Amino acid sequence: MHHEILPFLTLAADSPSAMDSGLEAVKQVLGPFGVKPMLLLAQIVNFGIVAAVIYYFAVKPVIATVDTRNKTIADGLQNAEEVKRKLAETEAKQAEVLKQASLEGKKVIAEARDTGKALVDKAAQDATRTAEDIIKKGNEAVALERQKMLSDLRREVATLVVTTANRVLGRDLTADERARFNTSAAQDLSKN
Repeated sequence: MHHEILPFLTLAADSPSAMDSGLEAVKQVLGPFGVKPMLLLAQIVNFGIVAAVIYYFAVKPVIATVDTRNKTIADGLQNAEEVKRKLAETEAKQAEVLKQASLEGKKVIAEARDTGKALVDKAAQDATRTAEDIIKKGNEAVALERQKMLSDLRREVATLVVTTANRVLGRDLTADERARFNTSAAQDLSKN
């Protein structure tokens, strides 16, 4: 059927009278189908106008909105990727900071432990020195007390020897005799 319409259209393009005859030919072809060419032409023009109005007032804004939303979605995805990257960086930095804090904490604990040990060692040395000093002073005090006691004992023994000798001999001893008895008693006490 298309091949029948083409010769009529080419004739219509050649001259106006041919156009009228072409129109008649189209009417003859389309007539049995109940199509009226003027009405068809009016419907085509109406459809074109409605299509243009729909395109400019409905389709174009919808396309613009879809483009805007697509751009917004793309920006959102890009921002999400940026946020993920920054979050990963922040987590890495946080892990590094925690690692550094842990190392610093261990270092501080080790230093505190060393300082504590040094203080304990120093305190133990001080206590040992103090104990040794106390023992030394005690020994010196004991030695002095022993010397004093021995000295007192010698005096008392010498006095006792002299008194006993005076009573046994029934007379007073001379200074020379007393010195001999004292020396002899002191020697006997030193041996014991």
